[in-house]
Amino acid sequence: MAKAIRAYMREEITAFQFDDALTEASHATDDKTVQEVGQALWFYYDDCKDHKIVACKAEWDYFNRLLLLLESDGEIETVKAWREWHPLQGVAALLFVVFLLIAVRAGFGKHLFADALPFGPPSMLLAWFSSRRRRKTICANEIALTPFPTVSSLLAVRRRVGGFMKHRYPKAIIGRRIRNSVIDKLMWVPWSIAWCMFSPVALFFQMLPTRDSETRIKMPEQTPPP
Repeated sequence: MAKAIRAYMREEITAFQFDDALTEASHATDDKTVQEVGQALWFYYDDCKDHKIVACKAEWDYFNRLLLLLESDGEIETVKAWREWHPLQGVAALLFVVFLLIAVRAGFGKHLFADALPFGPPSMLLAWFSSRRRRKTICANEIALTPFPTVSSLLAVRRRVGGFMKHRYPKAIIGRRIRNSVIDKLMWVPWSIAWCMFSPVALFFQMLPTRDSETRIKMPEQTPPP
């Protein structure tokens, strides 16, 4: 997994090759930390268009911290997990119930795709509010430390990996984009239509409680020298 990340950061491989390498590394082990890193990296490349690495400075630093974790043999361990409720889930539940009432009254059939369309914009608005709420609850320090829960855990791991080499952020990728902004906006058209057509499915998941957890980095025991 670390080898694939380094190759991607050095532009030795492109996004499609990176995706294949991550999948292969994740499937080749039962290590949950490796698998979690592979899942987290899925959001940092495009699997529809092949491209070289695209990353801002914050994302580049995040890749470096993932490399540090992988090369330390540390494990991400969940200390506590909980479910969280907030008013937006109640709104989603209300909209979902309204759609069910419409479905029962109108009968089930292909016409329900048309009946679902008006529920799309409220569902997308709920998603925007939920994302905005999430960004407000995450402080800048948490963003700068992920996947490490605290500064002390980051420093402790850094001391354990004496030969770790951090990759410098290359000037060549500053401002690089996967596709231009016009194409990005046009791609939202079919995505928005699909969201509207299947908005009851989105509302069902939006009304469920969000999951959150507290983690720590567990390091393997060091064997004392003979």
